[in-house]
Amino acid sequence: METSEKQAYMLMAHQCNEMFWTLLRMLDAPWNDIFIHMDSKNENYQPETVERYVKYAKVFHAQRTSAVWGGITLVKAEFVLLKAEFVLLKAAVDHGPYQHYHLISGADLPIQPPEDIRAFFEANPDREFVHFDPHPFSPFNDERVYYRHFFQNIDLRRHPVLGVINGILLSGQKLLRIKRNQDVHFTKGSQWFSCTDGFARYLLTKEEWILQVLDKTFCSDEFFVQTLIAQSPYQDKIYQGPGDTSARAIDWDRGNPWVWKYADLEQLKASPCMFARKFDIEKEPELVHEIERLYAPHI
Repeated sequence: METSEKQAYMLMAHQCNEMFWTLLRMLDAPWNDIFIHMDSKNENYQPETVERYVKYAKVFHAQRTSAVWGGITLVKAEFVLLKAEFVLLKAAVDHGPYQHYHLISGADLPIQPPEDIRAFFEANPDREFVHFDPHPFSPFNDERVYYRHFFQNIDLRRHPVLGVINGILLSGQKLLRIKRNQDVHFTKGSQWFSCTDGFARYLLTKEEWILQVLDKTFCSDEFFVQTLIAQSPYQDKIYQGPGDTSARAIDWDRGNPWVWKYADLEQLKASPCMFARKFDIEKEPELVHEIERLYAPHI
């Protein structure tokens, strides 16, 4: 099978639990290559264990970094998966070209048969699948990108004193009208996307700009893909078919995002999307097992 006919799944995870192994089993098809970035804080992860769960797909392991929620390290982790700069085995773009590159998390699952997912992307070879927040850019989002967050790579939820200091620094910037990135038109959405080889390589040419503009930005991973594609030659290629423009079923109305429950099974089965998140096997094991039963490869 030619590489250009294959799909690259770039998996970012922080737990190697049964949910992670379920996802690997569901992606295990000969037309898929899987690139794994496991958060370095997970000391129990053993790459060789993956071989027990994956028989048909090729698996590559990216160099592990610590992905801080809200920080730019999460953006850097995405580039590890795309560019293979810091990988143990060469990652997606250097192994390409692939038809599409899919960035997914350890809390995602496919919600269509693998053959149907493959056919869907083959039928949309030049489409980009990126989610955009339908709500207007709020003052909170304005604060996230136009003012500096000096403790960006620290989880302030665990360090409340630093959170107070960060708030004081933000207030000082506003008082003194110290505002940056004023020449950048930001757009926002979910970080999980599927893109063509062309857009993947375009993203890589913008790595230096991304890391410079989004340094000391809060939740930078929710801005960089949307901001770039909206100002790129690829903006007219964004998918506009049924379901979400990212081809992902994510419920933002009931949660941030909503964790799917077994009561949502019929809704998920009726969805035209290819993937869904967020799943939690500890809270909803019956749902996860049923999704796997319905949509796992039968090779």
